[in-house]
Amino acid sequence: MIDPLTGVVVVAAVGAATAFVSDRILRRRKRAFRDRYGTYDGFRTRVDADEVRAVRDARGEVAAVKAVRDRHPFASLAHAHRYVKEL
Repeated sequence: MIDPLTGVVVVAAVGAATAFVSDRILRRRKRAFRDRYGTYDGFRTRVDADEVRAVRDARGEVAAVKAVRDRHPFASLAHAHRYVKEL
C-alpha cells in the first residue's frame, strides 16, 4: 500500500507532466494553423461553405463543426464553431 504523501507526490508529478505535454501539443497546433492559414480570415477562405451549410441543414450545427474539423484538422474547435455560427 502507498502512503498518502507518496500518492500526492505521484499524482502531482503525473499532473505536471500531462500539463507540460498538453501545452506543447497546443502550441504546435496553433503554429500549424498559423503556418497553413495565417489568420482566421485565411482559414475562412479555404473552407467549402456550401458543403458545411449542407451538413448543418441536414444534421445540425454539431455535425457541421465536426465536418469542418475533419476537413481542416489544424482548426481549433473555437475556429470551427465560429465559422459555422457565421454562416
